[in-house]
Amino acid sequence: MGKEIVVLRSSQKDVLIEEINQKLDETTKKVHLSIRPTINILASILTAAPNTEVITCPPSLYERTPKKIRTALEKIGIKFEPLLLTPGRPRSHPNWKIQKVYELEKKGYSAKEISDALDIPLTTVYYYLKKEENENKKKREKKK
Repeated sequence: MGKEIVVLRSSQKDVLIEEINQKLDETTKKVHLSIRPTINILASILTAAPNTEVITCPPSLYERTPKKIRTALEKIGIKFEPLLLTPGRPRSHPNWKIQKVYELEKKGYSAKEISDALDIPLTTVYYYLKKEENENKKKREKKK
């Protein structure tokens, strides 16, 4: 049984080729790239993993992949698809801390005081407060 999906995270071509050689083998069926595939990268993948059936990349890169690369993959029977593995940047603050930002703001704390109390950068406090303000604005507009 092949590996479920091998994720290649390198964004530099030389490092990616090294990663391909380390992670892929004849049991690999699915490969996910973090960079737009080129002919050389695809050749490296297919050399290291000749039984590859599906190659994916983030939707934004999929859209920018030349049609000739997509067509070439299709001709040799390999599916090329967009796949969003990690939507956006992961949060660096736990949900309880973010909720505390909103609670302290409702109690009248300034952004600076919230930042100091929760040990969160001031710009991050402003970001969450602005985000909540925009969400509340959308809710009010929906009610109209």
